[in-house]
Amino acid sequence: MRQPIPIGITDFNELRTDGYYYVDKSMLIADIVRSGAKVILLPRPRRFGKTMNLSMLYYFFNDAGENSASLFEDLAVNGQADAMEHCAAYPTVFLTLKDLKSTGFPDFEIAVADLLSDLFIAHEKTILQANPRGLEKQKVRQIMDGAAPTASLESSLKLLMKLLHRATGKQVMVLIDEYDTPIHAGYKYGWYREIIGFMRNFLSGALKDNTDLKKGVLTGILRVAKESIFSGLNNLRVRTILDHEFSNHFGFTDTEVQRLLSDYQLEDRLAEVRCWYNGYRFGPHTVYNPWSIMQYTTDARFPGTTAEPYWVNTSDNQMIHDLIVDKRSIKREELEALLRGDPIRKELETNIIMDRMFGTTVWSLLTLSGYLKPENLKMDTGRFYGDLVIPNLEVRTFFDKTVQDWLREQTDGDGLKPLFDALIAEDMDRLSVYFAELVKGVLSYHDTAGEEPERVYHAFMLGLLVDLRGAYRVLSNREAGYGRYDVIMIPTDKTATGFVFEFKKIGEGDPAQTAADALQQIIDRDYATALRQEGVTKIRAIGVAVEGKRTHIASGLLT
Repeated sequence: MRQPIPIGITDFNELRTDGYYYVDKSMLIADIVRSGAKVILLPRPRRFGKTMNLSMLYYFFNDAGENSASLFEDLAVNGQADAMEHCAAYPTVFLTLKDLKSTGFPDFEIAVADLLSDLFIAHEKTILQANPRGLEKQKVRQIMDGAAPTASLESSLKLLMKLLHRATGKQVMVLIDEYDTPIHAGYKYGWYREIIGFMRNFLSGALKDNTDLKKGVLTGILRVAKESIFSGLNNLRVRTILDHEFSNHFGFTDTEVQRLLSDYQLEDRLAEVRCWYNGYRFGPHTVYNPWSIMQYTTDARFPGTTAEPYWVNTSDNQMIHDLIVDKRSIKREELEALLRGDPIRKELETNIIMDRMFGTTVWSLLTLSGYLKPENLKMDTGRFYGDLVIPNLEVRTFFDKTVQDWLREQTDGDGLKPLFDALIAEDMDRLSVYFAELVKGVLSYHDTAGEEPERVYHAFMLGLLVDLRGAYRVLSNREAGYGRYDVIMIPTDKTATGFVFEFKKIGEGDPAQTAADALQQIIDRDYATALRQEGVTKIRAIGVAVEGKRTHIASGLLT
């Protein structure tokens, strides 16, 4: 009987005790033990195993565990003698902030008070052994009752560590999962300054120059800029996805995925899995999204199941969505390059200042959050530079949908249907009218002015055609025949019509002649080769002349 796939299981003890399938990441423990850093921050994208890994660390280090060693008997860390010396050796605090997504700071204070109350109650026996007195006793009671003032909440973790150290005579391991979730909420809902102030006091009190601390390990999505939250924390070691250290402990490697698929007799699905879920770059490793792999492996047992976007449908993508469609953040030609699969070289910062979300910060956010993959990473004068690309088909669906949503917002949702109907019906007169009307309503003159307006129309057309994915495969700016076509549409049904688009700037020429020239370029350079190679026999070429908000279309069937 195959082991069940752990969908939604984040408790390491439950996973191991109940016999779920486990991809061994226990060497993270050895690397934590061997690291000379007192505090380690490991930012990773959502759903890449952060909570499970911290839960694993908790059950390993926690001195209150009765069967800690047995959970690791057949794992890689069990063969590391220096690491095993630390098994069940320390009082351990494990705190996850992943549910602190309040819309306002007062609600956050209530939620964090409840969370800290539960934490203190979980350690109540040891706290009582420390014999807290006077103000300590008063603060403990207030925190357990959920009635502590803000200042006591901010110092609560430091107080708990002090009491655990006193009671056991051993320094404390501190594990904080998703430390930046409330910071994202503060940014999203307008209480960013308040949450930054709270988190600065909460973390620095516990982690800075604290003799009660053995080690601290934090996870999150981003490293919030040092001057904003980690001020003065000079014992902090940050290892993002751009770094090599700890890089293979989050996400699944190709070897691990091949083994998993083999265990479930799904070896024939490897090519599909690679296209959809591989491609994330963590240090020197190319890794898969574990959440999507687990979901896919579960679903693939049923006949007719195909890959789908699991990860991008579970994360809170609204901020990323808004940044992509904001012209101040990403230029249209940059988005176009990403959509056609071309890399764009950018500087990457590892510190994120969320209330300054423009320029290099945007590209860093997209990369560190997993929406873009950094290739050819280089460091120059202390700064990272990389070629950024969309990592895989799953994330590509998010970019496609984002462009589609933006166009729908601009066209009241239903404005695209007449254009699509005219295109599929090959009614070029109606297509010309609808395309011209859509351009007037959606594109500003500023967008389409300049030396190369055809590039804007090119990106615009790609966005329009997102709605036709499924019936058509849309490719852009690739070599075919004797040049590079702008856009082709390959029908899923090879008996249907395929389309080739070429865009040209009108300039001082006649719009009709410019469109005719674009049409002739398709013919002369034999762009239709790309469609014929796919088995498409009926092909329509469409030349589009553009400038400002003026457009003209010429079309013809190719034999």
